[in-house]
Amino acid sequence: MHKLYNRSIKKSKSTIVFLSTYPPRECGIATFTHDLLKASQNFLGPDVACKVAALNRSPLDTYKYPPEVEWKINQNSAKDHEDLAEIINDDVNISGVIIQHEYGIFGGQDGDVLLTFMQKCTKPMLVTLHTVLPEPSEKMKEVTNSIVSLADTVVVLTDGSKKIVKTLYPDSSGKVFTIPHGIHHVTFSLAKSYKAKLRLDNHIVLSTFGLLSRGKGIEYVLRALPNVIKKYPSVIYLILGETHPVIQREEGEKYRTELAQHITELGLENHVRFYDQYFSLPDLFEFLKATDIYIATSTNPNQAVSGTLSYALGTGRAVISTEFAQAKEIVTLDNGRLIPIKDSDAITRAMIDLLGDEKRLMQMHKNAYRKTRPMVWETVAKKYLSLLERIVIPPIKTDHLAKMTDDFGLFQFATHAVPNKKFGYTLDDNARAMIVTSWLLKISRSKKLEKLLKIYLAFIDKCQLQDGSFINYINFKNKSSTSQNNDEDIQDCQMRAVWALSEIIRHDTLSEKVREEAKRMFLLNFNLHAPLIHLRAKAFAIKAYALAVPFLSEHDLELKAKIQEYADFLLKALDENSLKSWRWFEQDLNYNNALLPESLLIAGKILNNDEFTRQGLASLEFLISKTFSDEMYMPIGHSNWYKNRKERSNFDQQPEDPASMIIALTTAYYYTGHKHYKNLANTCFSWFLGNNSLKMPLYDPQTGGCYDGLHPDRVNQNQGAESLVSYLMSNVIICELT
Repeated sequence: MHKLYNRSIKKSKSTIVFLSTYPPRECGIATFTHDLLKASQNFLGPDVACKVAALNRSPLDTYKYPPEVEWKINQNSAKDHEDLAEIINDDVNISGVIIQHEYGIFGGQDGDVLLTFMQKCTKPMLVTLHTVLPEPSEKMKEVTNSIVSLADTVVVLTDGSKKIVKTLYPDSSGKVFTIPHGIHHVTFSLAKSYKAKLRLDNHIVLSTFGLLSRGKGIEYVLRALPNVIKKYPSVIYLILGETHPVIQREEGEKYRTELAQHITELGLENHVRFYDQYFSLPDLFEFLKATDIYIATSTNPNQAVSGTLSYALGTGRAVISTEFAQAKEIVTLDNGRLIPIKDSDAITRAMIDLLGDEKRLMQMHKNAYRKTRPMVWETVAKKYLSLLERIVIPPIKTDHLAKMTDDFGLFQFATHAVPNKKFGYTLDDNARAMIVTSWLLKISRSKKLEKLLKIYLAFIDKCQLQDGSFINYINFKNKSSTSQNNDEDIQDCQMRAVWALSEIIRHDTLSEKVREEAKRMFLLNFNLHAPLIHLRAKAFAIKAYALAVPFLSEHDLELKAKIQEYADFLLKALDENSLKSWRWFEQDLNYNNALLPESLLIAGKILNNDEFTRQGLASLEFLISKTFSDEMYMPIGHSNWYKNRKERSNFDQQPEDPASMIIALTTAYYYTGHKHYKNLANTCFSWFLGNNSLKMPLYDPQTGGCYDGLHPDRVNQNQGAESLVSYLMSNVIICELT
């Protein structure tokens, strides 16, 4: 994930770059990219420009590209790729890059020239892997692994490909998604009228289309035809498409000539027609609509996807297909037949089977059409743009934080985006706000942020009592303590305040006066020696004391002793509550869960205790297993806690939980170096941007605020302090993570 300087894709003027081959270059990937771009542009409208960096085979290519092609680069030139990356990096209006990957369209060994671009590019990159091999060569695996590692999101076209990628390339964890090959929307129609138009009346029409090459397997269909024609003499087989340009350069029309010889030898001259041309879409659809059975003939069992098969099914035509990867997922008994590769007898049997029941064949046409409606390009483009939008990090915007803060502190609640002063302020929220403003001041000096930080520090001082403890609630009218401070247990928020103070103590760009003030309050609380009861209070204390240790050398031993004591307590709780399938500190998962394993990781690091580290990672992995699906983060719902052996609660989801998880995952990543945690942190952040169970964003780019949570049927429209600061903390961490 990469920091950009524009808002979400649809709501601002920006540019998306497509890196691929592009028409009029005759290439299946070029056609795919053209269709995806046009559907994306239609969806986005005029506020977003979709531009193309088109790959040429050499500097001598003279394609007459359409206006959307902004750059032309030599697919074999590393310098061209590097120069393109620099141009894209320097253009603040470019939101991200969508790369269509096929080994043969990028230069170098197994297309490794692409890595030159990806290593240099700092914008979000979404890569579609069109070929996914279960047993790649060593070099191909090395190149693909680098692509997967460098990409922010990886798209594959079948679930089978997704399984292969996840198995072979561990860095794909949390960032590989399946989006099917797109198809054009056409109306369903009977073949009769199109047969008449193409002068195919009174024929049973079989067809295969696409750029011709030996892997097409046409010869196996030809050998199947004689026995079919004996029973159905009106059969005619159409071979639609010119020879692949690369094949044509290497061997000319040798393959087509061989097929013609087969036709003569088998006596099929009146039953087979070649259409040696590159078809426009309208012409292609006319032929497909005139077809009774489409035949997909690939001889490559590892072919991930076939655009021709997708288009045929999308036109509403029953198919006979060899058993390659995509076909095994999409061709079923209700829309066609699967056959072994290179098996002419099986093709014969399948043809006779389908042609033997006209009514059933018509129903299969309808089934094919209905089943492929989710594959129309408009739907596919929306999925691509949704994935891209999740990896475009919105700029850090503190407008709502400033709006929610008066000269005394940060208000607790908001009605929509307006501060609700009635409920006053809390130590908890102001401590969070001081943490995030201290982080932001490490990125960029700002008088506005310095003013806010001093307000929050003064608020914490206001909340601290003479003995070093804190109150949490202060009302708005007279700025005094409320009864809630006596009615509620506020240990957690007290120790969050201590964490906030430790962030100031270690902040080397703040003034000595500010840091000394924070140190005074920190030590006043530390010397109180008040017993901490709650797990999360102890976990916050571990975080706070670990941060302070290098800056309070005179208290080094005491701080580490407390860290040891609290980590031992957490470990004991983990042991007492864990069962074989429940590796956790409590008998339920409730709020701010990730804080607990994170604190063990921190204790393990500062005390050089491998057991704390091991158990911290084990409990974090358990929490991950309960809150992540393949594609999104699902926080524990606050409507009721998730108890062991009980049904999981899904709502209400609140922003504090993804923020806590992002912090813990980032800690795990920095400590272990495992990209698994980094990928999950990025996925978790996308929860704020719409990658959640309601597919609705919680971040409001207009205000810079964050909505208060997800209900089963809607987003809570209020933008209170906890949600706001949880989002800001997450935003800062993810930007730093890149």
